[in-house]
Amino acid sequence: MKTDHFILFILTVSSYFLYRVYAPFLQDIAIAILLMLATLSIAKFFEKFLKKRWRISALMSLFLGLIFFLPLLYLINAAVIAVSHFDPSAIAQQIKDLSLFLQNATIPDSIANGFDLDTSSIKESIATIFSDENIKSVLKQGGAIIGSVAAHSAVFIKDMLLILIFYFFTHLYGEDLGHFIKRILPLDSGQTQILFNELSNSMGVVFFSILATAMFEGALFAVIVAFFGMDALLLGILYGFASLVPVVGGALMWVPVSIYLWNTQGASAAITVAIYSIVVISFIADTLIKPVIIKEIDQKLLKETNAINEILVFFSILAGLSTFGFWGMIIGPAVTTIFIAILKLYDQLQENEKQYI
Repeated sequence: MKTDHFILFILTVSSYFLYRVYAPFLQDIAIAILLMLATLSIAKFFEKFLKKRWRISALMSLFLGLIFFLPLLYLINAAVIAVSHFDPSAIAQQIKDLSLFLQNATIPDSIANGFDLDTSSIKESIATIFSDENIKSVLKQGGAIIGSVAAHSAVFIKDMLLILIFYFFTHLYGEDLGHFIKRILPLDSGQTQILFNELSNSMGVVFFSILATAMFEGALFAVIVAFFGMDALLLGILYGFASLVPVVGGALMWVPVSIYLWNTQGASAAITVAIYSIVVISFIADTLIKPVIIKEIDQKLLKETNAINEILVFFSILAGLSTFGFWGMIIGPAVTTIFIAILKLYDQLQENEKQYI
């Protein structure tokens, strides 16, 4: 057996067992690498002041933990506290109060006649929907959901800790690993650099735009809920994460908050939050200001970038969330970027071959 064939055989066998060993951690490792690429520009900035690589790695891990994982841990802690104070009887009473409010609500004759509504039939439907049996069924399902969420939260915390650990080591040894990969890939240094730049720049745009959007819109929502005496920090963080969900976005937060305010503080508070969320956050902040923020990120933070356009980012995040859950907002754009970068590289190679023919 030739030496190169033997080495290839040993490499194949060892790769198989290496995969078996690290299979449970592959997603966490991949996310850590992608986050490292996304924050590489910040690490390079700190290289001017911190010469030792382990200090830069520690600082970047602290940075990621504070801005990305600390809010998630806060949410999980708040959820645990809420579950510990879960009172089914109190919730059932609130649902009954809401049912009575809806049944006693008066629909103007002009609206009822215009839409041909039978008010008595509507009230009977409301009474049926909010019957004691349905309330008990909902509370039972809610308890099962809470148990499932608690189990998934424990797994999520474990994943976060592992990602932080891997993230530290990717910054610590990333440069050496990058040089090694450049040597073993059957591409010249320029072609490898194209792939690296496409992925790094695109992940930077995705990461910082996600971060800026979540913080900006979450802060705006925190202002309005604080005005009505609600927990601004908790609801602001929740709205920030909800804003990352394509299509529905912040409606996941402002709709239930408006319903709660309608039931506790009256219609004016609920309508105010709804209008503020739609006009100020959804239209002005998300539609008008968000593209400006992303453009500034492109031009000032990431300098020159050939990142994928916003529409493709939107669909890649949506597809990623559907397939991989929360971390899909990182994995989806990365997979899409790599595919597009390879297509560009293939097109470039084809052009070069045509020039020599």
